[in-house]
Amino acid sequence: MQRCIDPSRVLGSTLVLALVACGDAGTATTAGDTSTTTVTTAPPGTTADAPTSTGSGGQTTTTSSSGASDSDSDATTVAPTTSTATTNGLKLDVAAPDQGGSCATKCGNTDWSYVWIANSGEHTISKIDTRTMEEEGRYITRADQAGNPSRTSVSIDGKAVAVANRAGGITKIWARPEYCTDKNGNGTIETSQGKDNVLPFDQEECVAWFTAFPDATTQRPIAWTSGTYNEATCEFEEQKIWTAAANGTKGAVWPCDGAQGFFVYRLNGDTGEVEDTIHMPEITCGGTFGPYGGAVDSDNNFWMYIWSAGTIVHVDHETLEHYTINGGSYGITVDTKGRVWIDSGQRYDPVTMQWASQIGNQPGNGGSGVAVDLKGRVWKATTGGVGWVDSETMMVGDTVTLPNPGLARGVGIDVDGYIWAVILGGTQAFRIHPDTYEIATYDGLNAPYTYSDMAGGQINNVTCNPQG
Repeated sequence: MQRCIDPSRVLGSTLVLALVACGDAGTATTAGDTSTTTVTTAPPGTTADAPTSTGSGGQTTTTSSSGASDSDSDATTVAPTTSTATTNGLKLDVAAPDQGGSCATKCGNTDWSYVWIANSGEHTISKIDTRTMEEEGRYITRADQAGNPSRTSVSIDGKAVAVANRAGGITKIWARPEYCTDKNGNGTIETSQGKDNVLPFDQEECVAWFTAFPDATTQRPIAWTSGTYNEATCEFEEQKIWTAAANGTKGAVWPCDGAQGFFVYRLNGDTGEVEDTIHMPEITCGGTFGPYGGAVDSDNNFWMYIWSAGTIVHVDHETLEHYTINGGSYGITVDTKGRVWIDSGQRYDPVTMQWASQIGNQPGNGGSGVAVDLKGRVWKATTGGVGWVDSETMMVGDTVTLPNPGLARGVGIDVDGYIWAVILGGTQAFRIHPDTYEIATYDGLNAPYTYSDMAGGQINNVTCNPQG
């Protein structure tokens, strides 16, 4: 059950999990023996330089030099009780939830927050605590360990992530052991406990389900819907998952060669069952990757960009009817007013059916993910870092230089409003403070390629703060 949290109160009970290694047998190890977290600070409105020192296995704080920017319920919280952990996994004795009272609010932060980053090079997903910067789990996303994952989408309650495998198939993974299933009936939850403790796919008990799409030659976009909020249970129910795939010619140079067009699917978030299929043969694939990125608005409508076709597709949540608009760049997201943003700094308003472009220059913008923070700033990659555009005035704001000059392909927002940037193909992810631009670094990834609502900030923002 989703816990209904009153932030003015201290939790009366806490779930404590003793994380004990599941053993070496059948465990895949990942590249690198250690992970590193570094924190760099910079005053707001300035450009942050690279850190002067780096810690290993901990945090080191340094202060950078600065320069002028060039631009851009009363409810009762119930936690499961805890029993002992064994060397075979996590043994949980979960107390029955308190059904009394009502939730103070359906929105706001939970007592956990994770960013889910695809290690495409090793076909895994990393689960990193956004507050402690510790990697708490790493998961194979397909039984053959060849899923080639990229896009991830976090549910509005933060309980699960849905992963799109570019080689085909959708995987749901639970965020917390208390939601996982003791599949082998031994009284423990066998689940990954860190980057160097990756379990075989069929032994990982926090994998909720996998839905195969055997005809898919490419499958990239993915986005949860919020579902329906139940005031009696404080739960989001009937959550769905949007995805899209091209059924091209197997072995062709490009996975979306137009052989059958492409398909949009809507899955049951609980079971993984495909409930709706929409074939769009009239929309060109663009001859390359086809459906590329996706996001939902406050009405759970699906917006999707078609790579190299210069087309954005809108699918209505209620009727499943769709239409297209001309435009697109790479990344795509939706703000709290239902306006669509692409990473080149352009905004489409579906009410006026007009595009608007950013005012001012951001060096090297484009070719990345895009995300709107809790202050209404639209973040995207720039040369050597990330920068933002004001979503109302369209004026370019500050640029934050990252410690790694590589391309920040993945850009996202977490539920606390921090900005996340993931360096393409490297080992690092950066968390940026929305006010001070302080940078915290996680170094322990393996060839990451992620851009999407990887920390759940987008769906929380459009659902909890709709302004349209």
